[in-house]
Amino acid sequence: MPDFLKKAFDKFDILIILAAVFLFGHFDYDNLSTIDKLYMASFAAWGVMKGIRIYILFRNERDEK
Repeated sequence: MPDFLKKAFDKFDILIILAAVFLFGHFDYDNLSTIDKLYMASFAAWGVMKGIRIYILFRNERDEK
């Protein structure tokens, strides 16, 4: 695993991903509540921010070489 990925992910990120897999598997997609929609939006925002963090770490590692 590249070093920038080790820096980007910690144990709480793994817990967030596991919670998302569990919750997305148990949603009633025909009848989503407001809480479900908020969770989906917050997970999407977390994913975008995590992607930006990985990109920044990748760029910094590439620039150091």
